Amino acid sequence: MIKIGIVKVEDNYLEAVIQGETYTLFAPLIEYLLKNPNVEYAMYDVDHPLTQNVRLRVKTKGKPPLDAIKEAVNNVLRDIEELEKGFLGG
Repeated sequence: MIKIGIVKVEDNYLEAVIQGETYTLFAPLIEYLLKNPNVEYAMYDVDHPLTQNVRLRVKTKGKPPLDAIKEAVNNVLRDIEELEKGFLGG
């Protein structure tokens, strides 16, 4: 089970610690975040693969970071659905 703890949140900055996950979810999330012109930087680090704790940092310009994260998650899901349709012929 994934647990999210917000460490710091401001108008244009969010830092969170996510427990129960490693690189699998965050590598594509960061890639999609960085495609957004409103994202100044997005990064994550894993303290140790066995503890499965990820620290996510997102800084935006002109847009709340949580909105940018939601948009990136929706774009990832959209692309996964498109990939699924391609494999299943839907």
